Amino acid sequence: MFNSLLVNFLVRLRVTTHVTTAIVERLPIPLAEEAGPVFEDVGSIARALGQRHEPALEARLNAMVAKLYQLSEDEFSHVLQTFPLIPKEDRDRAMSEFGRL
Repeated sequence: MFNSLLVNFLVRLRVTTHVTTAIVERLPIPLAEEAGPVFEDVGSIARALGQRHEPALEARLNAMVAKLYQLSEDEFSHVLQTFPLIPKEDRDRAMSEFGRL
């Protein structure tokens, strides 16, 4: 979850100068029991991304996390637009993947 743009977005809503443990503890992270098998998929993708950079996997991770948080297409689009330093191609890939899920 912490590798996703959505959780990064949630952190930025709460941060002034640095991320504290109190901020992290208050983040609304879905529980494994609530997420079902998707939770394991997110974990395996995150582990793979820790080993190599793969844009398609990053897009899938971001789309899956957005689905876990039950974002609408418009909400996810808004979150993606708040990352102007992420290449538009990467953001578009995440949005396309979101539509496929």
